[in-house]
Amino acid sequence: MIVFFCIFFIYFFVFIVIFLVLRYVPISNPVILEPFPDIYPRLDIRDFYGNETYRPHFDLLIQSYQAMYDRPHKDVRSFYQVAGIHGLPYEPYDGVTGVHEYNSSGWGKDRWGGYCHHGDSIFITWHRPYMLLFESILVNEANKIALQYNDNEKGKYVEAAKQLRHPYLDWADEKAIEGVPEIFLIPEIEINTPNGRKKVKNPLKSYTLPVDLSHPLEQGHNPWDKPHYIIPTSVPFTPAGYPTIRYPNANYEDQNDILNASLSVYVSTVFRPGLYQMFHLSEYLPFSTIGTDQSEGTSVPPPPSVFFESAHFASIETTHDAFHLVTGGLGGHMSHATTAAFDPIFFFHHVNIDRLFALWQEVFPNSWVSQNIDALGTYTEEMNAAINENTDLTPFRKTKTEFWKSSDIRYIEKLGYTYPQVTMFKGQDPKILQEYLLNLYKPDPYYGLRFFAKLTIEEGKFIGPYPIRVYVNLKNATSQTPITSPHFAGLVAMWHNINHFHAINNICVIETVDITAAMKRLGIQIEIHNYTQEVNNATYLLNSTACFDIENNITIVPVLINGKGISLKDAGVNKVEVISFEHDKVNPNFLAENTGQYYDGKSF
Repeated sequence: MIVFFCIFFIYFFVFIVIFLVLRYVPISNPVILEPFPDIYPRLDIRDFYGNETYRPHFDLLIQSYQAMYDRPHKDVRSFYQVAGIHGLPYEPYDGVTGVHEYNSSGWGKDRWGGYCHHGDSIFITWHRPYMLLFESILVNEANKIALQYNDNEKGKYVEAAKQLRHPYLDWADEKAIEGVPEIFLIPEIEINTPNGRKKVKNPLKSYTLPVDLSHPLEQGHNPWDKPHYIIPTSVPFTPAGYPTIRYPNANYEDQNDILNASLSVYVSTVFRPGLYQMFHLSEYLPFSTIGTDQSEGTSVPPPPSVFFESAHFASIETTHDAFHLVTGGLGGHMSHATTAAFDPIFFFHHVNIDRLFALWQEVFPNSWVSQNIDALGTYTEEMNAAINENTDLTPFRKTKTEFWKSSDIRYIEKLGYTYPQVTMFKGQDPKILQEYLLNLYKPDPYYGLRFFAKLTIEEGKFIGPYPIRVYVNLKNATSQTPITSPHFAGLVAMWHNINHFHAINNICVIETVDITAAMKRLGIQIEIHNYTQEVNNATYLLNSTACFDIENNITIVPVLINGKGISLKDAGVNKVEVISFEHDKVNPNFLAENTGQYYDGKSF
């Protein structure tokens, strides 16, 4: 009997070892993510598309995207597989399951099923190797295509493939007010192929699903229900053979006019104010992810001072979230974290996020990843797991047995790429770059004294995504009030608000909307009032020193993804306050020094 148990134990031990090894090292040849051997810049798509200098690069970009589309969907280097890393279909990429593999019971417990990180300190660093993986596969396709050109052209295309890096879309540039570049909207594009000039299907407009994504919804909410398609509030079901969509109409077609009109509004009301605030923040955590005020023992450390409650910030993640909602629109794939990566514009968006991160690193080179908690979990990470710069960024392999970590990807030049503005200011005083960026993204001419509506929102009260709009001096504003109204000031995007877990754990988002431009449009007096810095011991807020009647001056309107309104309580809105700051006359680190004036607040 003893011998039997010994043999059983040995076999069981061997089985466990083999099982764990196979979870991390698939039998097939794994995808190893390696840096590029040479450094070349990632360029703005506006400078890239239509520029004769980069014509060969652009030809290769279009063909390489299509080559990834054309790969069998089970191929780990296909667009479907790489896009599926982010969210759906919640399946292992390249055999990477880890010790804490996601399963259906995890979904029942509100665990996030994608590999991506959102709402934690490695949101920004996880997406860096993700973009590098996509870019590496794309460039590999470009190298193969370049060799197919005739001898007269082969040389310049081989060189273009070597230099090719994935472009970015700067959605906060002043040019973005004109709308999305046409390369993301037109169905066909003429390029020079190895077989001569041809009109080809434009792969940057949309991606057609090779298999069903998600599952059918109730009648009327599925693409085959066109021409009476009803926009679902849940994750859109996309059957095989149907494309990704932005702002779908009843015939399941893109509404580019609404997309462009929305973008033109949000550039000045959300994106530029967000980046302007972001480049003032020297601390990594508030810069990198959503601002949360959590109960004791959870992820975000206590604020550096009581004045944090009267400070303001827009992290790179909050502004990132807004672009997803603005681009996808009601019922679009980009509006949902689970499906966003299947829209090709996702990768141009996230390369831009990486660019902004790289520029912020140049301004604040001594700031880096903080200890944090992954409250939501991922495909390979349990909920509430401790994370830091040495956490594995699964599923991105550095070797057959090791994964990339945040500490590995701190310096982009070591990965084989850079950005024009990074190169332009390399070696100069970081304050020079900061001043350049603040001037580049200043929201409007009134960028000295700024007024903000600060919202405290309980996460998970309502399953998102959904925007929370802010209107000034329009008490009767509703979900039907257009964002083109002069009273519209901006929004808070509850984009990754995908389950009730955060509500259970008392996690609140603290975000601000810059209302200065709306106040100027409406002729509201902007002035500084004398105030005291006495802090209310009960609320830790500066005592109110000026009249600003939130009841009548600020209207908060939560809107479902299908355009219908919901109550403030259902949306999780707990509090709204009005504060002001003089951006350029104070210590730029608003978390270290209180520089604001508190006007009024209201709890719900």
